Amino acid sequence: MAATGFPDEMRNAGLSDLTAKAVDLVAEGKGRQRYEQAMKELDRSAAPDAQASGSPASESSSDGTGGWWLWSLIAVPALALTSLPTRALVRSRRTPSAIPQLVFATARAADEAGLRRRAEAEVPALGEAAQAADATTTPDLQRALDAYGAAGTVLDEARGLSDLAGVLALAQESRDALAGSRDLPLCFFDPRHGRTALRTGWRPLGRRERLDVAVCQECANALQARRAPEVLTDTDEDGRTVPYFELPAGRSVWAATGYGSLMSPLDGFHTRRSTTR
Repeated sequence: MAATGFPDEMRNAGLSDLTAKAVDLVAEGKGRQRYEQAMKELDRSAAPDAQASGSPASESSSDGTGGWWLWSLIAVPALALTSLPTRALVRSRRTPSAIPQLVFATARAADEAGLRRRAEAEVPALGEAAQAADATTTPDLQRALDAYGAAGTVLDEARGLSDLAGVLALAQESRDALAGSRDLPLCFFDPRHGRTALRTGWRPLGRRERLDVAVCQECANALQARRAPEVLTDTDEDGRTVPYFELPAGRSVWAATGYGSLMSPLDGFHTRRSTTR
């Protein structure tokens, strides 16, 4: 990390460029050599200034060239994320161009682990709420129980982010049934964004028809500004990462339901189950 900030071409580089350079040095296996060489050059360049001003050469680090420690403090979390992919890179002798894909894969795995923990906490809490509900004052109690059961099934069989997000959508439907509310579902583009603020028309790229989807405020702002909102992705039959809603509806219950925007997640779950038996 220290060696990364010394080259002239990296002097005004941003954090992402500095991080990428550091990963390259690790993969090259010459980080210490580059650092020692850079320190020698820095000492030589700082010596005349130090003699003229009477200050130690080490104080020259404040000119920006030796300010590597500042970005190092900021970059530690980012480099921690890349450490495992970098080790895999060195072992397999892949080219540095493979690093971004490995980093994204690691980040996606971290997202999935966090979402799984969230779903695992949500389902038991939902079960307790359903059991405590009074059937005489909760007309939709059976639907709440059905959605709770479906959420548990999906959690047990979850294969990735899209299924875990489906657990959240089913849990939200169950809670709505317990409360007797008909509020908007979770965000169509990514249910991890939470409860939606409004419904809006949206036309998928390459299609003529427009869909009426529920979106969070952030995604609504992106659409209004003609920017692509952040979307939840899944893997298609060719192994490519695509927006989850681009999968065939017959293959993905979440593409068919839009996590509640296009159809009730519970109804979609039951439909999928009946067609796969």
